[in-house]
Amino acid sequence: MTSQKFDEHNEQMLKEFLNINPDTATGLGIHEPYDWQLPHGGFKKHEDNQKLFTSWYKKAQEIAASEDLSLEQRISVKALKCAVDLYQFSMDDYPHWKMNPDAIQMPGGLLFMMLTRDYAPYDHRVSAMCSRLMRLPKYLKEFESRFDDSKPVLEWTRMAIVSAEQFPDFLRFIEATSKGRVSDSLMEDLSRSIGEAEAAVKEHLNWLRQLLDKPGKKFAMGKKKFAKLMKIRDLGLTPEKTLALGEKYLKEFKDERERVAERIAPGEGVHGATRIVRSKCPKTFEQALTATENEMNKAKKFIMKNDLATVDPVAKLKVIETPAFMAPLLPYAALFMPSKFDKLQEGAYVVTRPKDPKDLGSHLNYASITNTAVHEAYPGHFHQGVQSNKKHWMLQMAGSGGDIASCADETVEGWAHYCEKMMFDHGYEATDEAAFELLNGAIWRACRIIADVKLAQGEATIEEMTELMTRETGMARSAMEDEVKRYSHTPGQALSYMIGRHLLLGLRKELEEKMGPKFDEKKFHDLVAGYGFLPFNLVKEIVTSELRA
Repeated sequence: MTSQKFDEHNEQMLKEFLNINPDTATGLGIHEPYDWQLPHGGFKKHEDNQKLFTSWYKKAQEIAASEDLSLEQRISVKALKCAVDLYQFSMDDYPHWKMNPDAIQMPGGLLFMMLTRDYAPYDHRVSAMCSRLMRLPKYLKEFESRFDDSKPVLEWTRMAIVSAEQFPDFLRFIEATSKGRVSDSLMEDLSRSIGEAEAAVKEHLNWLRQLLDKPGKKFAMGKKKFAKLMKIRDLGLTPEKTLALGEKYLKEFKDERERVAERIAPGEGVHGATRIVRSKCPKTFEQALTATENEMNKAKKFIMKNDLATVDPVAKLKVIETPAFMAPLLPYAALFMPSKFDKLQEGAYVVTRPKDPKDLGSHLNYASITNTAVHEAYPGHFHQGVQSNKKHWMLQMAGSGGDIASCADETVEGWAHYCEKMMFDHGYEATDEAAFELLNGAIWRACRIIADVKLAQGEATIEEMTELMTRETGMARSAMEDEVKRYSHTPGQALSYMIGRHLLLGLRKELEEKMGPKFDEKKFHDLVAGYGFLPFNLVKEIVTSELRA
C-alpha cells in the first residue's frame, strides 16, 4: 500500500524546504526559480529549517499512524527522524553554524555546479550565476552576523581565509570561460556582478583576518557529545569500539602491506615498494587527469562485462581539476554527485593538483589512480549517486540534517570503500602494485577513524594527528595536514569510510550465510547502491527485506 496523503504532505514540505534552502534545490536539480537565489546567510536559515523539520516529522508520524504506508514510505519516516535528530544536535549540542566562518564554500560550490553541469543552455546558467553573485554581498553580511556574539574556531578561520583568497581567481575563470559564449550585454552583467562580488569578498577577508586576533573556540565536542552523535547515527558502535576497530584494522593492514611490499621489492620493505609504485606515474598533472578518465571508463566496462551491477548507460561524468578555492578541503579527489531531478545524470569528478609537483607520484601514480577511480566513479560514488537518484527523494532526507556529517555517510563512503576491495577481489587490476595502493588506502581510512574519534573527543591536536597520518600512510605531509583540518570540522565523517565498509562486509557475510546459493551479488550491489543515501541501519532493513523476498 502507498499513502497518497503521505506523499502529498512531503511534496508540500519539500516546497517549503527549498524556499528556505535554494542552494539545496540547485543540488537536487530543481532550478526554477531557485538558481537565481541564495539562502539567508545568518541564523534565520537554521532556525527556519529546525522548525520545518520538527513540524514535518510530527505530521508524517500522524499520517503513518492512520494510513497504510509502503515499505519505502515507512523507511522515509525513519530517515526523516534521523535528519530531525541530527539537526537538533547541530543547533543545540554542536552549533557548527556559528563555529565555522567559511562563507565561501556554499556559494562557490553552487557556481561550480552551475558552470560544469549542462542542465540548461549556457547563457541561461550565466544569467542565474549573475543573480547569485549580485546577492553575495548581502549573504556575506548575513553570514558574518552569526559571529556577533560567538567566536569561531581559530584553525577553521585560517582555512576560511585561504578559501576566500582563492575565490576571486575562480570568478575570473568563470568570466574567461564565458567570453564568446554569451551575448555582449550578458557578458557585461557577468563582469559587473563578478566585480561587485570580488569587492564584497575583499571586505569579507578583512573581517576574517580580524577574527585571528580573538581567542577562538575549541573544535572538539568532547566525549559525551560525540557519543550522542554516534548514537543518533545508530551504527551499533560506541566511540570506544569504533576507535578499537580503527586500531585493529591499522595493524592488520600494515602487516598485510609488509607481505605485499616484499613481493614488489624483495628485501627493501615498504619504503622500497613505495618508491617503485610511485615512480610509475604520469609526467604531468594534465596527463594524470587523462589517465583518471581512462581508468574510470575501463572500470565501468569491467562492471558491465562481469555483471556486477546495473549501470546507467547514459549518465555522464566529467573529470576536471579541483577549483583552487576548494583545494584546502579536498587535497586529493572528490565526487560531486549528480542532481536528483536533472534529466541528464551528470557529475563532476574533481582531482586536486599537488602543491608540489614532486608529490605527483604520491597520490597520482597509476595504481592509485585505478583505486581512486573505482572509489569516486565506478562502481563507487557516481554510480551509487545515479542509482540512488532513481528512488524517491524522501529517501535522501537523512543527509539534510544540519551542517555536520550526515546520517548516511557510512553508507555513501562505506560503499565506495567497499567497492575498492570488491573490484580487486573480482580481478580488476589485481596486481601487487594495485594491492599495495589498496592497502595504503585502507591504512589511510583506518587512520581516519583514529584521528576522527580523537579529534572529536578532544584527545589529540591537529598537529598530533597530522604526524600520525603522515607516518602511517607515507603520504605528503602538506596533504595530510589539510586532511586532518577537514576532519576537525566534520566530526564523524572521516570514520565513515572504514566503518561503512566494515558494516557492509558484515551485512554481506550475514546474508550469504543465511541465503547460501540464493544470495545474488548483483542484486545486493544494486540495492545498496540504490538506497545509498539512507543510514546503514535502514539500508540493512530494506536490503534484507528485498533480498529475502
